[in-house]
Amino acid sequence: MTGIPGAGTTTPRLSCSAITVRFGGIVAVSDVDLAVPPAAIVGLVGPNGAGKTTLFGAMSGLVRPSAGTVLLEGEDVTHLRPEERAMRGLGRTFQHPELFAGLTVREHLVLAHRVKHARRRIWSDLVTLGSLRPAEAGEREGVDELVDLLGLGPVAHRLALGLPLGVARLVELGRALAASPTVLLLDEPSSGLDSSETKQFEGMLRRVSGERGISVLLVEHDVDLVMRVCSSVHVLEFGTLIASGSPQDVRANPLVRAAYLGEEASEGESLEGEAPDAGAGPTVSVRPRADELSAPSAASGGSPVLAVQDLSVHYGDAMALSGVSFTLEAGRPLAILGANGAGKSTLARAVSGLVRPSGGSVVLAGQEIGGWSAHRIRRAGVVHLPEGRGVFRALTVTDNIRMATAALEGRGARREAVERAFEIFPALADRRRQPARLLSGGEQQMLSLARALTTSPQLLIADELSLGLAPQIVDAVFDSLTRASRAGVTVIMIEQYVDRALAFADECIVLQRGELAWMGPSEAARSEVLRHYLGNAMTAAT
Repeated sequence: MTGIPGAGTTTPRLSCSAITVRFGGIVAVSDVDLAVPPAAIVGLVGPNGAGKTTLFGAMSGLVRPSAGTVLLEGEDVTHLRPEERAMRGLGRTFQHPELFAGLTVREHLVLAHRVKHARRRIWSDLVTLGSLRPAEAGEREGVDELVDLLGLGPVAHRLALGLPLGVARLVELGRALAASPTVLLLDEPSSGLDSSETKQFEGMLRRVSGERGISVLLVEHDVDLVMRVCSSVHVLEFGTLIASGSPQDVRANPLVRAAYLGEEASEGESLEGEAPDAGAGPTVSVRPRADELSAPSAASGGSPVLAVQDLSVHYGDAMALSGVSFTLEAGRPLAILGANGAGKSTLARAVSGLVRPSGGSVVLAGQEIGGWSAHRIRRAGVVHLPEGRGVFRALTVTDNIRMATAALEGRGARREAVERAFEIFPALADRRRQPARLLSGGEQQMLSLARALTTSPQLLIADELSLGLAPQIVDAVFDSLTRASRAGVTVIMIEQYVDRALAFADECIVLQRGELAWMGPSEAARSEVLRHYLGNAMTAAT
């Protein structure tokens, strides 16, 4: 009987030691140790911005580490290029499948096989006017085996153009396997897949590791999937490894839950939403609700400022949103939460007109706006602050705000809008003549928000305003959103700091794989968020 390659050995197939990656003054990954044993599936998880993809890049050769070493089959490959690591047995897939539209599924596998096993044939293929030279017997046998393993027989002779996303991901996996890797790095392989496609992919992954003895390092936002298939799991937060061990050990670790909720864990802290002991002191900064500070009169008994009904969005064949419905009353802040790839940003873009819905309706203050252009929706009173800092870095603070007032009629109205922005954000008033590039990250986000508020919008959609900011700077960002809500603006918040978002918002909806998984008052949302972020098994742990 043929054994599994590598079985019985203890030397890791792939490992890194004290890996650190810096981008300028930013430390993206700090002093991380990780090992992938033979024939094992190892998980790497963490919230947005944790450093997972950066660490992946360092291990595959796409990112040069600032310090530390990477070992492949016990040999130092830290300074080898990605293609050199690939020839030594390191394969990887990417978040977005990149296939050749003019090649069939089978030809993708043949071409990948030749790159590793018959590189001279690649050059002869270049002169065959777009078609590959016929496969030899050994090549056909290897490709046939892959087609059977991945269940690609029914589409083997179909062109890659127009393949469903789930099938395209299997083709990309097959292309990586065709190069006969000993280690496979998978970056968000279930992103965009529905439940049935994810189950199919899970089965394929088990077969790849179990039957072929290939080691797998899996970066995945679906933590429930990771806990099911992985023998060990590593958790990153802000570039630092905060937990490692079996799925059982990791799911019981309070630091992991705290990382996904965006809070600071402390000894004796309740993780299921119960009140802490009276003498324990707060572990999360909880702000007064915006409606307690200044509730707009429209918040009670009026028509909703926003009504979304059966909203669906597709990117090609990939379903990003499916049948999402909710209503939002004026003056009641809403938190939209969910794991990576849940559809949060797509929902924001659909409401603000940056993507066109494929179905359903979006009604703003009684008027259907679904399908309107983004600038028309902006003039109707919807401001969308996407990820990143929307400021003109070369202009002064004052000029940035003046630019945003251009749509207002009359010089007096524009002048008043600028002064109102400085009243709401006094920290910016002190820096009004300073170029935006010299502001701190938190101040740039405040300036972005100040620009958004100059035209008194009905609805403000804030997408990850705290992304990339130090925790102490996040306070300033949330103070800014509180001021916006005080000014009567209805706020929709998409935020990685879950506990802060729930403390700010009145209502919460949780998205999972593009569908509405839960909706209700924020005070009841905490355990639901844990369940949908980390899976049922995680929230069952005590």
